[in-house]
Amino acid sequence: MTAELSFGIPVFDGEKYLPAALASVQQQDLENIEIVISDNGSTDATEEICREAARTDARIRYLRSPVNHGGAWNYTRVAQCSTSPVFSWMAADDIKRPSFASSCVAALAEADATVVMACPRTQLIDGDGAVFEDLHDGSMGLDAARPHERVRNLLRSQASHVVYGAIRASALRRTRGVRPVIGDDMVLLTELFCQGRMVLVDDRSFWQRRHEEQFSAQGEGQVKWYAPDSSVRLAFPQTRLNIELYRAVTASSLPAVEKVRCWAQIAPYWALPRWHGMARDVLTAVGPVRS
Repeated sequence: MTAELSFGIPVFDGEKYLPAALASVQQQDLENIEIVISDNGSTDATEEICREAARTDARIRYLRSPVNHGGAWNYTRVAQCSTSPVFSWMAADDIKRPSFASSCVAALAEADATVVMACPRTQLIDGDGAVFEDLHDGSMGLDAARPHERVRNLLRSQASHVVYGAIRASALRRTRGVRPVIGDDMVLLTELFCQGRMVLVDDRSFWQRRHEEQFSAQGEGQVKWYAPDSSVRLAFPQTRLNIELYRAVTASSLPAVEKVRCWAQIAPYWALPRWHGMARDVLTAVGPVRS
């Protein structure tokens, strides 16, 4: 029987939070799920944790690479290995509460074809698992009728967390996938929202963890997370992200007029407010690389 939803867990050296993250998807109240773990050459106890979990739970497929190919490669791998009509990325330090899968699958089943994904309300947790903030995500506007409105609302709200919602696999396959750039989540979401809408599930079943060790807090080290062999000096991360956002719209099947409307949202709602990031890209390229 085909699973109703696949969780994809890309992980590298995740021994600290992985047990809780993995347990949270194993404890979903929707039993017909698939769990795909891709271990990107971990050097800590991640392999042992995963192999033991796979030994005791037939829903788990554990894949291991002997070397670290970077985060973009690993996120792509779990998505490509999914066999379900609905897919959800699961960060190895987050928590998805028991009703996440059932509520999202039900929402997508009830929605029409213009809905490409569902995401529950989100709360933030700290390193100890304590909730410290409710995201004010009730009015993000990602259900707007027209693509350029959804793109504008995505960029304005910076709602990158919804990439961890539940995505129709058919819609995900129509994108270019995860791009090896910082901000890949915003690029992928732009492509998805050019296709269709998101339904927000009024169920606080996604806990996103914020802690000091996560890669997004590591400055220029983020570049190496995406592509370990890349040059930090010549990465131009903010500039490349801006370009990829335009390419995301270009790659869509939208009519020309609507593409222009979507392109018109990128400068005022994303690129121009982040001009200092592009300036830093240039300074990094011409000056000494900061450690």
